[in-house]
Amino acid sequence: MYRVPTARLLPARPALASGSLKPASQAGPGMDGVFRPGLFAGKIVVVTGGATGIGFAIAEAFKRLEADVSLVSRDERRLGQAIKRLQTVGMGRAEFHAADVRDGARIEEVANKIGAVDVLINAAAGNFPSPFSALSNNAFDTVVDIVLKGTANTSRSFGGRMMRGRGGSILNIVAGYAWTGAPGVSHSGAAKAGVLNLTKSLAVEWAPKVRVNAVSPGPIDGTEGMKRLSDDLGLRPAVEKSVPLGRMGQPDEVAQACVFLASHAASYVTGACLVVDGGQDAKGPFGGLLMG
Repeated sequence: MYRVPTARLLPARPALASGSLKPASQAGPGMDGVFRPGLFAGKIVVVTGGATGIGFAIAEAFKRLEADVSLVSRDERRLGQAIKRLQTVGMGRAEFHAADVRDGARIEEVANKIGAVDVLINAAAGNFPSPFSALSNNAFDTVVDIVLKGTANTSRSFGGRMMRGRGGSILNIVAGYAWTGAPGVSHSGAAKAGVLNLTKSLAVEWAPKVRVNAVSPGPIDGTEGMKRLSDDLGLRPAVEKSVPLGRMGQPDEVAQACVFLASHAASYVTGACLVVDGGQDAKGPFGGLLMG
């Protein structure tokens, strides 16, 4: 069975002065990593969509743990900027490959160049709010092709090599509206629902050699989607009110969840979806009425 180096919590810290421990509603920015330094030393981690946002935070978290990180994305300029930032973090190598995840042949070329991979993070995404009635066929297909077909392409190329080689772990980034539905994101929701099903299907087909899981972030500060909601539409107070923890999440909090799932600490976890949303999904249809 495939195993990455054992993860362990750092030794307990001295007790904090009374009142100095932040509640969960105030945690997030600047949070300390809880995993052993060098946990992923010598491991190869590929992150699609890793040049910006949540994808970059995930790449940075693995790089801090000394993984060799390869970013795969379309925008070569942003990729170059991301690599410069990653080279200042951790001991592992950082490289990029400009590629469109919709292009299966190109992804296969990239997989051949990189070779054996230990962890694949499928974070590439495409989304823009629009009523379904206003979506053209091309607009709908574009999002589905990036999110669902792109995940299938990378899983086939990199995951196939894991199956033929030393095994590995695949993590797919989804969203809560994949199972709840939401207005304005029918294209993205349908695609991510497909990714969630693909996660579970591959988890069964590729066990025990490859573990396949999903991570579902809630409202994460600093991402393009949240910038549109909080800055352009002025909805930050409403978004924060919808979260039981009372705040947006931070990209690093999603990244830490990914590190956990890819580590030996989650060696018995496959086919799962870890929700990182401050309790937003758990609140249910009546949560807003009962909580005020």
